[in-house]
Amino acid sequence: MSGDDSALAGVRGVSVGLVDELLKRPGGRARPLPVVVALGARGTGKTALLGDVRDRCADAAPWALLDFEELDGAWPGKVLTGIAFDLSRDVPRVGRVAFPRLWLCALVLAGDLGAGDRGEALAELKDLVREDRPLERHRQVLELTRLAGEAGGLPGWASPATDTLLNGLGWFSRRRVLRAVRRMSRGEHRDPRDLLVDLDRADRGSPADRRAVDDTLFDAFLADLRQDSAGRTTNCAVLLDNAHTREGRAFLTALLAARRRSAEEGDHAVVLATSRTWNTEWNDKWRRPGTPAGGRAPLPLPRTPEEAERDARSVVEWPTWYLVHPGNLNSADAEELVARAAVPDLPRSLPHRLTRGHPGGLRAVLDVLARQGGEAPLRQLLSAPADPGRAGSFADEALGLLLRDLPAVRVADLVTASAGRGVEFLSDVTVLGTDLPDNGGALHAFLLDNFLLTLEPDDGGPRVVLDPWLRTLLLHRLARRDDPVRGWDAVHRRCRDHHEARGRASEARYHDLALGDVRSVVAHLAGPFTSDGPLDQPTARKWLRELDLITGAPNRLPHDVDPPTRVERLVEGSPPAGPHGAALARLVAALWIAADPLGDPEDTLRGRVEHAYSRLAQHAGQGSILLHDRAERYRA
Repeated sequence: MSGDDSALAGVRGVSVGLVDELLKRPGGRARPLPVVVALGARGTGKTALLGDVRDRCADAAPWALLDFEELDGAWPGKVLTGIAFDLSRDVPRVGRVAFPRLWLCALVLAGDLGAGDRGEALAELKDLVREDRPLERHRQVLELTRLAGEAGGLPGWASPATDTLLNGLGWFSRRRVLRAVRRMSRGEHRDPRDLLVDLDRADRGSPADRRAVDDTLFDAFLADLRQDSAGRTTNCAVLLDNAHTREGRAFLTALLAARRRSAEEGDHAVVLATSRTWNTEWNDKWRRPGTPAGGRAPLPLPRTPEEAERDARSVVEWPTWYLVHPGNLNSADAEELVARAAVPDLPRSLPHRLTRGHPGGLRAVLDVLARQGGEAPLRQLLSAPADPGRAGSFADEALGLLLRDLPAVRVADLVTASAGRGVEFLSDVTVLGTDLPDNGGALHAFLLDNFLLTLEPDDGGPRVVLDPWLRTLLLHRLARRDDPVRGWDAVHRRCRDHHEARGRASEARYHDLALGDVRSVVAHLAGPFTSDGPLDQPTARKWLRELDLITGAPNRLPHDVDPPTRVERLVEGSPPAGPHGAALARLVAALWIAADPLGDPEDTLRGRVEHAYSRLAQHAGQGSILLHDRAERYRA
């Protein structure tokens, strides 16, 4: 499979449905456009999404693609010139976008005019534009100006050139420029060249001056786009990777401010950015993923690809920010990718069950399976070595990618906290066995801000849990931790005691089962079957919910024997409880092993589960119908 297939599957609603619609200019007219931001943790396909849009724009629309993680310290105006440089390339069906105003400003800023005397600076400006001599020290700007010159967009120095600049920025009045740029002279500019000279001086001034220079560049950029886009049927595409960085946020803030200043009725560039952290600017319009709804009118969650595609066809007025959260692949998309990967003897549902459709996790699983060539047992997949030449297991490498920005001491705490079903132990110093100077606030904030929390249905409403793929990797590390205080057994005992003390028997038995104590679980669940009374449906439903909760417990069972043998070993120490006790013990053990995608990858326990449900369904009462229904699910 190609490296991006798993990342792109399931997000066509964004790359095709949404972006294609925003690129259109009905009747050749501009319309207000949102800044679209694709959210997700590392490895969720955001960069691949931008690459897909870029490839599809190649011959159809001007496009620019920048990665803010490669632009450390770049101020917004510098980023803008890079975007304009990309937008200036020749597109077969569209032609070339010219930026005469922006290039003129960039040329002056790169020219390093004399700062001591205005007359001298004006003379140098005339010399600069005529001969380009100072640009030898500024190769990037030289390339920009030459490209613009080839397009007929960069005028030589003459009154018409400066008049074009000033007329294009007519709404950005000279009086307002004088107020914004502190170092500009207090008198009126009799010569249009004065504006450019003062722009150059402000570029070397205070931070406020620097922001005013950026404002001028952004205003020039939008004015050029407005003029060049007249009559076009396609907008430009500005693609910004890792816009959560300081540089990315500063750029988007400057762009939105310029859009507001322009007082235009529409925009001429579709902006699609990616972010792996939350921006508090969205708090008043959007709800963070991984947070339950609250209040009478809860804020909407970022849109799924399917919702974004529907919005593209129906939304009349777009918000300033439009957030999309591609999330994980569904089982159908994942199984299609597995089929194309052609890994021998691989159950198609296994990668999705293991990763829950996490795009990066799915790609990594298929890659490691392809390297193994079907030789290693699937039950040992997470312990498989990483790529040749790199130390550590595949699971360690995948976990390191997801938590690269989290300090090692907090990673260790998160490994311990993963023993809980949800996030209940992120700040519990007793269970964690460590000191939390901030009461766990930083750890929870990191998970929330980096989209590593999600919601799962529960009896009392949605409950917050760790991203399932992340938790799988954390539990794998916990299972291998050799520590008498923070090892698997010690942590699950503390978790069990925590819930037992609060009267949460089902949660306590969950951790008993994680410890391998099938006997305690069977004793807890045997109640309805030790009585001669009939099993009614409300009791059966409650019992099945408890069974599902408890048998969803994680395990660290050795993978040296086949699953059926493992079941029999687990039930050896569990004496029958009532006439159906043996069936109940086998059901608990088989469901527990099968709940782990790698516990029974070949699905050899279906028959045992079906037989156990059928045996329990012989108990009298209407509730047995529900047990018969469960047995039916496991019949071949």
